[in-house]
Amino acid sequence: MTFDTIRLSPALGAEVRGLDLSQPLDAPSVAALRAAWLEHKVLVFRGQRLDVEAQARFAACFGPASRTQAPDTRSREHNPDRRVLLITNIREDGKPIGFLPDGELQFHSDSAFLDRPLMATVLYAVEIPDRGGETLFANACMACESLDPGLRARLEGRRAFNVYDYATQVKSGTLDRAGLPQAVHPVIRTHPETGAKALYVNRLMTEEILDMPPEESAEVLDTLFAAVERPEFVYEHVWRQGDLVIWDNRCTQHARRDFPADQTRLMRRIGIAGDVPV
Repeated sequence: MTFDTIRLSPALGAEVRGLDLSQPLDAPSVAALRAAWLEHKVLVFRGQRLDVEAQARFAACFGPASRTQAPDTRSREHNPDRRVLLITNIREDGKPIGFLPDGELQFHSDSAFLDRPLMATVLYAVEIPDRGGETLFANACMACESLDPGLRARLEGRRAFNVYDYATQVKSGTLDRAGLPQAVHPVIRTHPETGAKALYVNRLMTEEILDMPPEESAEVLDTLFAAVERPEFVYEHVWRQGDLVIWDNRCTQHARRDFPADQTRLMRRIGIAGDVPV
């Protein structure tokens, strides 16, 4: 099998053309895709027609699927084998059948609140609104490289506390560490395959840098968040039905724009298990 890659932005992202992911991939194609993925960090496949089994088969080329943490029993009913998480605003009897149903999401790396966060995420667009819901991908390696050398030296060896949906909890005034999934990870993470350094703190989930005065921690985190979110480090993906996107959570962050609440957005997500960040 042969395919072409077309760079989508100077920062990161490439579209892969010439592959039908509804069919199994041979070993040379998988190896070439993995190399392209490590280089571009985000791969986009347009116009795919995939059922759950085909999406899972593709995801398995990159690693074992992680069992989803379904938000409620209704989601589990729609996802009995727990491989797939539905990202959707569809509701039945007034209750979401999936996860993250509405609105925008701040920049984050998937499951940074777990000891072993997802290595990668594979997201497939089943149904999309006619506007909104774009995903912004940020190159966290470029963000790290952009830091003032003095600040970067201060951050070497530092660790940060990450908690599930921290930003939402703070806004609601209900943050309770004891009752939320949480993990401590390096502020600067080393990619286990490329050796690249990436910022591994994010606006949605990182609460504080440990062993740093609270005011200093807040100031430094604001600087780091701003570095990740610089427009020149970001690729914005405008979704089409049939798009499949895989991204590397070890060196990217992503955010979601708002979309009309009266239009359906249905995405299937498979997470690929990761290791302990170092």
